[in-house]
Amino acid sequence: MAIGQSLNPANEQDARKIDAQLDVVSESVKLFNFAFPIVGIILLAIELRHAYFLGPWVSWGAILAASLVSEILLHRNAARPQDRIARAKQRARTLSLITLIQTASWVSLALWAWRPEDTVSNMFGVLVISCSMAAISTRYAPHAAAVAGPMALLSAVMVVMESLHGGTQLMALFQLSLVYTALMIFQACAVHHRFNRTWALEQDRERLVENLRTAKAESDRAHRDAIAASRAKSEFLANMSHELRTPLNAIIGFSDIVRTKAFGDATNRYSEYGGFIFQSGHHLLGLIGDILDLAKIESGRKKLMPEPIDLIGLVRDEGERARARAAEKSVRVAVELPDSMPLLHADLYAVRQITAHLMSNAVKYTPSQGNVEVSVSLNETGEIELCVADTGIGIPKEDRAHLFDRFGHARPEVTTPHRGSGLGLPIVKGLVDMHGGRIALTSELGEGTTVTVVFPAESTLRNFGRVA
Repeated sequence: MAIGQSLNPANEQDARKIDAQLDVVSESVKLFNFAFPIVGIILLAIELRHAYFLGPWVSWGAILAASLVSEILLHRNAARPQDRIARAKQRARTLSLITLIQTASWVSLALWAWRPEDTVSNMFGVLVISCSMAAISTRYAPHAAAVAGPMALLSAVMVVMESLHGGTQLMALFQLSLVYTALMIFQACAVHHRFNRTWALEQDRERLVENLRTAKAESDRAHRDAIAASRAKSEFLANMSHELRTPLNAIIGFSDIVRTKAFGDATNRYSEYGGFIFQSGHHLLGLIGDILDLAKIESGRKKLMPEPIDLIGLVRDEGERARARAAEKSVRVAVELPDSMPLLHADLYAVRQITAHLMSNAVKYTPSQGNVEVSVSLNETGEIELCVADTGIGIPKEDRAHLFDRFGHARPEVTTPHRGSGLGLPIVKGLVDMHGGRIALTSELGEGTTVTVVFPAESTLRNFGRVA
């Protein structure tokens, strides 16, 4: 089973383990490619009485050739770009073949030095085979298939050598060879099992280290986000303190004048101040409403009530309101509407908020004699798009990424002439997300800003059209 698994990885994890096993075996093969030819020369020098035969030298040549072929195959095998599983399969088969050829060439040299009738030669050959078995059972054991072939060959050769020598006086050596062979096989199995356990522990350690790194990175990111959120909240509160105090001061100041009748019976003056109180109260109510809406959106308590909406009529109405505010700044508001448009299945109040906030921002940040263009269209994928473009002050590149964030604000300084609460775009983004739509913003500093809201195609009621 282990041999089959070592040749056929079932998944990516098995392939990684086999690659690790083969890396160890490859290093051992490279070591033996240099060691076997050198040790072979030494053995031939020891057995000079047999060296005059052509056979030992042919065997040594075979060892040298096997070493060269092994090196070539190792380099070719390492250079082939394949997916991990296929590469592991190919490497396993190639290295298993290499170890078998390498061992066979080495055994042939040991057999030439063996003479059954000569006890000394017999013992010398058995010694060479037993040492080879000890080395191979340790070095090739990480990969089951790579060690199985060489161990089977060496075990068979050792048992045959002792059995052919014969003689009852040497029966103990034959029995000892069997025990030694079993011991080497057991050692190979133990080394293989130990390698797999070590590799598994190493993988667990790497996963633990990676998890710790990920946790640290997430902790650092959370820390940075918390600092950024705290800074943004401070900027937001500093800005909101002005937005809230201005109408409150106006309400308190004008109402005190009316309460104390500071101008006597001049009713016209009191009526004018009552109008200021009304405007300031309305502005304050809008701010508080925006804060509550943003809180509901972020807490998940905001509920949508979708219904068929005449977006053309809604945009036209909001455009008229925007023109009234824009006239005070000499800003032109142009509304471009198609002749017909399918109804939009969405929350009426939410869509009105989206449209009002976008137009209000465009007018607020557009200087005198500037232009604001509002358009509605149906794109090729059946999505309804609402686009608001202005020729205003634009948004710096470093501020664009935070415009839709909670407490996001392009210009947080209270002293800026283009001051806002910073609630509009986060509310727009939250409402668009709740509808399953998307929002895009493009801007160039000093040239203007374009905000496009795209409602999902499933919100387009194709069977219900509206003629402008």
